[in-house]
Amino acid sequence: MNTADKRLRAAARDAARMFPTDGELPPLHLPELANGHPGARVRAAINGIGRARAWLSPLAAAAAVAAIAAVAALVGPGAQPSPRSGSSGVLGGGGGPGVKLTREQIGVLTATSKRPWVTYALAENATQTVIERCMRAQGLVYYPFFQRTADAATMATEVPGVPGAAIGLAARQADGYGFYSKGVRHARHLGAQSRPDKEDKYIASLPAKAKQRYLPAFWGSHDPMVTVKIPGEGTEQIGSGGCLAAARRQVYGSLANFLFAVSGWTGIQGQLNRAVHADPAFPAVIAKWSTCMAAHGYNYPGPDNLWNRLGPRTYEKPTPARHALEIRTAVQDYKCSQAVRLIPTIRTLQTKHARYVSNALARNVDRIVHIFAHALRVARRLHVTG
Repeated sequence: MNTADKRLRAAARDAARMFPTDGELPPLHLPELANGHPGARVRAAINGIGRARAWLSPLAAAAAVAAIAAVAALVGPGAQPSPRSGSSGVLGGGGGPGVKLTREQIGVLTATSKRPWVTYALAENATQTVIERCMRAQGLVYYPFFQRTADAATMATEVPGVPGAAIGLAARQADGYGFYSKGVRHARHLGAQSRPDKEDKYIASLPAKAKQRYLPAFWGSHDPMVTVKIPGEGTEQIGSGGCLAAARRQVYGSLANFLFAVSGWTGIQGQLNRAVHADPAFPAVIAKWSTCMAAHGYNYPGPDNLWNRLGPRTYEKPTPARHALEIRTAVQDYKCSQAVRLIPTIRTLQTKHARYVSNALARNVDRIVHIFAHALRVARRLHVTG
């Protein structure tokens, strides 16, 4: 297995734990289970043999989003960005004139638009379809794992520095952040999330000789590795053989495009989020939130700290008393966030720092937009849905 796929599989395992797929609550990344890698949420959907193929948990109301029918209009090539003269200190550095991104490009850079997330899910569903056909052409069985666009769309609700931002007041009044409920289910069904899926079970059931034929058909055998340079992420290697690589080439246009859509997209989001956190307005609004919480007896320097302290304790030892505390805390968190305009302020900062970027970053964003557009066209030709 190659370096990139090892990372993707590891991220998938993390995401399977971070986003349990029971469909009851918004994405719930329990802090003690998260490895902190910014690519986990993007790479969670990458599928390979021997992986935990869970996608991301939907919002309570996200099932309605599955009715997104206008797939053809989700992502297009978009207009070319227009240069901005005389600017400096733009995202991406370089010191030259900034480039004004289009609205669509800003949606990709900030990852606050449902369109790229839904397109990404459709692209992975198309990849699964092509893998199945490729394996079947060799007389082999493959059990694809298809993602729901509704689940993917919920990722647009994530807010930097504010875990669980999408959880509404009613949900908090009923069950807090979901720590207690998740902990209770985990205690009752130990190991449930690590159970192998149908494909993994099938692989495990194969006799040694059959497996020797099956795995090379999927991964390739003695094929050269492809090295791809990802801006801001260094270089990555990926296998060039087997049905998996063939499917990625067909759907994304090339293996380089595939890695760029995964690691490259993660990288540019990381650049933006670092700029947002470094903006003086970010610690200022977090401090206001903290002051509001402290005034009501909850001493947390920020939402991340609240999540990391309250989450593990409640999840690992879910008692009624801790559940009650979780609910009270979650409700006050919501009220303080509303009072200081926490979410709108961070969203405004994301848009502010994404509006004008360096020429190099603008090219990377535009490339990702075009990769998604190509993948969407392939998915439509394959009649792939969410």
